[in-house]
Amino acid sequence: MVRLLLVMVAILWSMPAQARRLPLDPENRVHLGVALTDNTSLSLTGGLDSRLTRMVSVDVGGFVSPIPLPDSIVPTSADGKDYIFLRHGIYVTPGFRVPHRQPKALQWDVVGRFGFAAVFSNDVHPDNSTTPNERFVTEANPAFLGGLEVDLRHEHVGLRLAPRAFFSRPFSQFEGRDLVMLQPQYAAELFYQW
Repeated sequence: MVRLLLVMVAILWSMPAQARRLPLDPENRVHLGVALTDNTSLSLTGGLDSRLTRMVSVDVGGFVSPIPLPDSIVPTSADGKDYIFLRHGIYVTPGFRVPHRQPKALQWDVVGRFGFAAVFSNDVHPDNSTTPNERFVTEANPAFLGGLEVDLRHEHVGLRLAPRAFFSRPFSQFEGRDLVMLQPQYAAELFYQW
């Protein structure tokens, strides 16, 4: 009973606790640019990157190849992988920022990104069962995505360089099976941060 009374007195006479932490700026970034995909075609790329913590951010974006593949792109190869080209995609990639001190004039960040994507690819093998006018029809596949990102920023405007790779398993009509593909993409984007 005495213990209960002491606990009640301690609760009533205790000082209030004030726990505070400094709030983070939201650091939302909208980015637009171009990407070289599969070392063959240019894509338009863009998205929105938002910071969750000091070290973690999430980027939601995509890329689209508005220019059709030329007929001359069809290679002469016995490997089914050489006939599959990455055309479009949407992705979600959490990023982990390398901590460092920021200079005042030109700020920089290095971010490792790993996530998932939905990618659309073309199988351009001449022996496909498609008609000539639908030879470049895309096929959708889930994919994993990984890469590195280097951001250079002055005040609210910056440049983002992002080499990345998509890991997917598209179906090859030529080989009659799913192929394990690792397709590179190199992006250069301008971004605005608020």
